[in-house]
Amino acid sequence: MAGGDHPLIDGMARAGLISPYFQLPVRRVEQEGWVDGTELFLNDDEYLENLVMAYGSGYWGTTNRHVAGSAFIIAYLTRLVWPVIGQYSRDRRVPNVSLDNISFHFAERRIDATALRQPLFAVLPSDVSAGHPDADVVTGDDALYTRLKEWLFDSNLALVVASLHRAAGASMKISRNAVAFACAQAFHQLYSEVEDPLRLVSEANAFFDDPSSMVYKQITMEVFEHRDRRVFLARRLGCCLAWRVERAQSYCSNCILTPRTQQDQLFREMLENLP
Repeated sequence: MAGGDHPLIDGMARAGLISPYFQLPVRRVEQEGWVDGTELFLNDDEYLENLVMAYGSGYWGTTNRHVAGSAFIIAYLTRLVWPVIGQYSRDRRVPNVSLDNISFHFAERRIDATALRQPLFAVLPSDVSAGHPDADVVTGDDALYTRLKEWLFDSNLALVVASLHRAAGASMKISRNAVAFACAQAFHQLYSEVEDPLRLVSEANAFFDDPSSMVYKQITMEVFEHRDRRVFLARRLGCCLAWRVERAQSYCSNCILTPRTQQDQLFREMLENLP
């Protein structure tokens, strides 16, 4: 389906000008090599375990199950979470990323693409695309946020996290924190691009302060200022285990294992190095 013929595809294309990670393509029906999300994560634990361990070995150089699980879900999250946060914050739309509407393309036994099976999305009644056949019109802002949690968390990531734990021994605590950080990264990237950054900050706070959310209290975010520059940064209340990888030199700048004063210094250095 061509961009411009569909409001969701068109919206993600615009967001993709900020970063390609804000785009999620629609599966090409004629292309072979696609596996549906429910088949990949819910049907064959042995296959999923082998896939996770192969990814951990190939990309992070690890045979540790917790570290491999962390590496795998981090890669999975960026392609899934950013498009959802991008559409929600920019266009007040929510793509349907339920596991049964997601497909993965394999090449040489590795996932090389993630896509929607169908470009279904939730919208507000005032949206110009509310009459589109793929649109699910909700009653208001609260209902739109609820739909986001249903599709992104309940019908996808909660299932994926549980499957990775069951099949590959991945830590559920580490995986949930990775989910939160992926959301935080998307908010961070959008902060300087949206018309109303204060609203974006409020939306992020709602994510991480909502007891019914999968990412509740996993992250804190703040507007960090240094020398007239501002960024929207996250401090993790967990660890991704990247420090266990041989090539890593230290803990991440925002890791719970990095003292706050050191985090602040690393944040300042980052701002000073921005172009």
